[in-house]
Amino acid sequence: MSIKDYLFKNWKLFTSLFILSSLSLLMLASLSMNRYESLSSFYRQLIFLIVSFVFLWIFSKIDFNIFKNHSSFSLIFYVSCLIMLGMLLVVGQTTRGITGWFNFGFFSIQPVEFMKISLIVLLAKILYDKKSEIWNLVNIVKTGFFVGLPCVLALLQPDLGSVIIMFFIWLIMLVLCDLRVRHLIIILLIIFSIGFVGFKYVLRDYQRNRLISFVNPELDPSGLNYNQRQSIVAIGSGKLWGKGLGWGTQTQLQFLPEAKTDFIFASIAEELGLIGVSVLLLGFWLMFSYFWDVIMFAKTNFSRLIVIGLWIKIFVEMVINIGANVGLLPVIGIALPFVSLGGSHLIVDFIMLGMILNINNR
Repeated sequence: MSIKDYLFKNWKLFTSLFILSSLSLLMLASLSMNRYESLSSFYRQLIFLIVSFVFLWIFSKIDFNIFKNHSSFSLIFYVSCLIMLGMLLVVGQTTRGITGWFNFGFFSIQPVEFMKISLIVLLAKILYDKKSEIWNLVNIVKTGFFVGLPCVLALLQPDLGSVIIMFFIWLIMLVLCDLRVRHLIIILLIIFSIGFVGFKYVLRDYQRNRLISFVNPELDPSGLNYNQRQSIVAIGSGKLWGKGLGWGTQTQLQFLPEAKTDFIFASIAEELGLIGVSVLLLGFWLMFSYFWDVIMFAKTNFSRLIVIGLWIKIFVEMVINIGANVGLLPVIGIALPFVSLGGSHLIVDFIMLGMILNINNR
């Protein structure tokens, strides 16, 4: 296949990556204009993007049928990620109250992001093999066990956001594989019970307070709910065209915390307005449209399940991040895919896109 044909076949994906990556770099440059950073965040993200595109190219050349044909590979990948999650609790770096990174000096790795990929691959293999029997309680418990182990380790960090992402990946993949209604109800009741116990005895005070303040925003408007209120103010003040790059009051004057990560959507809305937000959503729409095309033309159910799992991950992360920015969901520390500052989640997302490229081009 020529380069021209390759680009034409995958134009939706590359166009979406151009839009999202450009917005990311543009906003990170803007957020460094009036601060004493010398565009350090911009250069960091640029390096992350270059490395991520290299990983995308590498993984687009790997035939992932190896996971379908050899169960041991998907299991080894999963166990390796599980071991890394366990090691974090002993030697991990703590950032913003979460022990979720291995610090190697000039860069850090967040293993839970790689855990999400391994979980998707393993679930795709199990559901592919057991699709006609997924309603069997033994198979449901089996998949729940594989999801439960990393969720417990992530809760001990504690990383509530990653737990929610892994849960949605598991639940939606089961539902799409014809899970019976009564089993779905049982699962939801069990998860509700586990969530109640986790809320009472596992989550730290600041995480419980975030959830409480979401339910009751007037509890402490200048404390617990401050970040979300500033985000809403920033979004509302952007109006149609925005205040212009470098001129956002909430973002540039640092009223809005975590403007480069958790609340970068609010930064875009304030400085680029509704137009900027529309361009951002167009980028995601093109990407999801591309995923749908791949699912429709994939040759095997295994390939479809992998693409569905990756689609769920990116979509749920996008919804939770934007929902938290606009005040519809609690703030749980989920980055906006392909846009927020960060290396691990960006590289992992590009690896996933490389997998989807490989499936599409085969």
